[in-house]
Amino acid sequence: MEFEKKIDDFITKLKNFDKTKLERKIFNPWADFDENDISKNAPKIRCSNLKNFLLKTKSADYILIAESPSLGARFSGVAMTSEKVIKDYGLFNYEFTSLNFKKSPKAEMTATKVWREISKSNKIFTLWNAFAFNINEKEGRWFENPTKEELFSNIDILKSFLSLFPNAKIITVGKTAKNALEILNFKDFESVRHPSNDFKKEFQIQMEKFI
Repeated sequence: MEFEKKIDDFITKLKNFDKTKLERKIFNPWADFDENDISKNAPKIRCSNLKNFLLKTKSADYILIAESPSLGARFSGVAMTSEKVIKDYGLFNYEFTSLNFKKSPKAEMTATKVWREISKSNKIFTLWNAFAFNINEKEGRWFENPTKEELFSNIDILKSFLSLFPNAKIITVGKTAKNALEILNFKDFESVRHPSNDFKKEFQIQMEKFI
């Protein structure tokens, strides 16, 4: 019950994040909704999805941290975990939130490649982003490189997430995530290549030591 209470407190912190202090527009999947969502209940569903995922990964061996969310957390509420991944892997008690999920569940290349690797393992991986929220470029597209201002505005959230898994080893996914943690003065972590444009399949090779 203590762990569940910590998760509830963490999700409350996410929902209450003050995005008005930032220069760029962001979308908070756990508090915001728009015309691309199935209903006004979409944020509540995403909060429930995240809670279920964190409960399931309570004994995580590793925390994979990317830079900031794209279509994965935007509609699932879980970092690097798209609707298509959830459907394909049947991962956990999950509800969809995108408007046209029945015809076309949202897909994300990073999510697909990350889950292709971690699903092979008997280790437990939990997932997060250095900056928790979607950074809006224009409708349907997202920046993935958080600014220093955005990173520091979110540092309490990142520390709260990491505190849920004190025994897990941190692995950053890509140079941007690595640089982000260095900017925030984190030192004890390892790094792997980002899988999105990894033509040499270095991500897969580098992940083998953790699988």
